[in-house]
Amino acid sequence: MTRGSAILWIWAASIVLVWIAVAVDLGQPLWVRQHSIDLTAYGAFEGRTLTVGHGWKLLASQWLHVKFPHMVFNAVIIGLVGSALTRRVSWPLVLALGLIGGAFGQLASALAQPDAYVSGASQAYLALCATALVVLDRKSVGWWSAVVGVTVSVALDLFVSGHEGVKPGHIVPFVIGLIVGGVFLLLDRHRPDGVVVRRT
Repeated sequence: MTRGSAILWIWAASIVLVWIAVAVDLGQPLWVRQHSIDLTAYGAFEGRTLTVGHGWKLLASQWLHVKFPHMVFNAVIIGLVGSALTRRVSWPLVLALGLIGGAFGQLASALAQPDAYVSGASQAYLALCATALVVLDRKSVGWWSAVVGVTVSVALDLFVSGHEGVKPGHIVPFVIGLIVGGVFLLLDRHRPDGVVVRRT
């Protein structure tokens, strides 16, 4: 395992560890639903309450989840897709893409649905997935993990969450990921070794 891959898996593991820490702090079993209103004490927020002074919540909320299966799925996709991307792109850029894309996704959620609570890492992994769909080999595990991640996210938005379409908070990071992937491909044309941005 490369250094970059290990770091992305550490990020994924940290999501699980935060879930465990919150469950312990709330005094409830690990698999029990964590309610959004309880998560506001840790960084989740209601869209309309977001202020410049609370901007840190755009990052912190990405480690907080309501449902255990959703949390595990998000962590696994981040680990699989993120580590695969580090074979083509330097890990600091992959990490920045996920967190910044995720933050813009959280912001879009807050603006589009001010009465809804904002949390979760779906936004972050969608930024990673979009870039992976552009730059990774279609036969790779990372590419297919990205396909699964996007498919599940869209399906949940359309058939489970009760929304009329895909959430703006999911569209924004996906578009960011596509743009970043396109930029990497342009850079790749000038690198004969086939590496978009060298690992560090």
